[in-house]
Amino acid sequence: MHNGPLDILFISPRNESLGPFRPFVPRSIPIGAAVLAGWLMRHGFQAAVADEDIVSIDRAFLEERIGKMAVPRIFGISAMTTNFRRACGIASLIKSVDKNAVVVMGGIHPTVRPEEALAAGGVDFVVRGEGERALLALIRKLKAGAGGYDDIKGLAYRDKTGKPVFNPEEDSVFDLNELPPFPYGLFESGGYDLGFLLTSRGCPFDCIFCSQKLISKRRYRGLRTGTVIEELDRLVNRFGQKRVSFFDDCFTSDRERVFGLCAEIRRRGLHRKCSFAAQTRGDSVDRELLEEMRRSGFDGLMFGFETASEGLMSAIGKNETVGQNAAAARLARELGFTVETTFIFGLPGEKYRDRLEALYMARELADRARFNNAAPYPGTGLYEIAVRERRLDMRGGWEGFSSAGAVTAGVFDGYRVPYCPEGTEPADLEGEVFLANLLFYLDPGNLKKLLNMKGAVSGKWFELPAGALRAPCRWPALFRLALSICLRCAYALARSGESRKFLAEGLFKKRDGKPRDG
Repeated sequence: MHNGPLDILFISPRNESLGPFRPFVPRSIPIGAAVLAGWLMRHGFQAAVADEDIVSIDRAFLEERIGKMAVPRIFGISAMTTNFRRACGIASLIKSVDKNAVVVMGGIHPTVRPEEALAAGGVDFVVRGEGERALLALIRKLKAGAGGYDDIKGLAYRDKTGKPVFNPEEDSVFDLNELPPFPYGLFESGGYDLGFLLTSRGCPFDCIFCSQKLISKRRYRGLRTGTVIEELDRLVNRFGQKRVSFFDDCFTSDRERVFGLCAEIRRRGLHRKCSFAAQTRGDSVDRELLEEMRRSGFDGLMFGFETASEGLMSAIGKNETVGQNAAAARLARELGFTVETTFIFGLPGEKYRDRLEALYMARELADRARFNNAAPYPGTGLYEIAVRERRLDMRGGWEGFSSAGAVTAGVFDGYRVPYCPEGTEPADLEGEVFLANLLFYLDPGNLKKLLNMKGAVSGKWFELPAGALRAPCRWPALFRLALSICLRCAYALARSGESRKFLAEGLFKKRDGKPRDG
């Protein structure tokens, strides 16, 4: 999509925590890097995105790309907590290939810990928070050779003496309607699933485990209805998507906006060509809204249940109840939605029975479910609790902060959960997270729904394409996955008596149907 030399190459580092599950996780576009690339292209710069899930970011790759870049050669690296070390490694590799290259790092982890990024070596600038304004101002100055960065809000860097400088944060709200259409064309040849749409930023709630608010500052904003519909029309009629998932943190935060979008979807006839899914909250839907969404082609919803305990729900700051989630899930299934739920094991104050009740609740109310281990990301309330309780385990490094690590890590990886509540042993928590996922999908009906992607919401996190079992090229990966699951199960049961109890009760007992009161 670009002509002439590149002004900036965005790099999305790989996340190595998926282990044997990686071949079965569909490729997802690095949305943050893509949005920034489109933003800079709108302002006259040539930009591209290199995704390490697609290409190997090694010396040969960088040498080839650097030869096609305009001076100063600028690289933007997006980093989360789990791939921060890899992001720093790429920055150092870039500098070893071209010491004059300019490396800019952004994302959630550098936003919270800019001093750590600057100290790692190889990083010249850190853009904190939403990066559109700061990055554009920085690129303009770098290309003009102007220098003087103290007026760019949200920027961190080292001055001429080597002292780190942290400019004030950006305090004004960025208008999403200034963004150009999403640059899907940059990714057409990468084997990506293009069936997603991000139409808002921010969530007004303050959950103790959420790190996304560190970027958006809990300031909810949505794209105009007309802009969303044009993007959706492009996905359906130009790119031929038969299913689109809305990746908004909470799609139904603005009720009237949803009604307006649904009306336009029907007016354009998009619901006859495509089905839709969205992430939402139990307290932000009702029968009227869900019926309107069903009429407009929506058939999948994902709810962040987190826990089956009302006491824990209150403690984690979700500002909703288990009862509201349960009622919303029942209503959604009654109206024909596929319901996905996510739960977090290892929340502060959680007990064995809370985890078992979560499994029972998922079986009762969900078509698909995921059980994650608590990950105390820096900057969150959960991180502060883990530090205060002296229960933060950094022995696995930042890579160990994967919320799916207890599921995807191999037996020989030495994985340890980064936080475990008082009264629970790490081996017990790790085993119960893994077993909850396994037990949910031991039900043939649930397993069939997992493999059939109709109704999927959450990024289609696991996919076994039709006919894969008949394709010999897929057999080695399937064998490795099956072997890993068997080994993990045996390992969990061998090292944890509580996990053996969890397996027995999960297989043979039923819940009483009532939310836990903590």
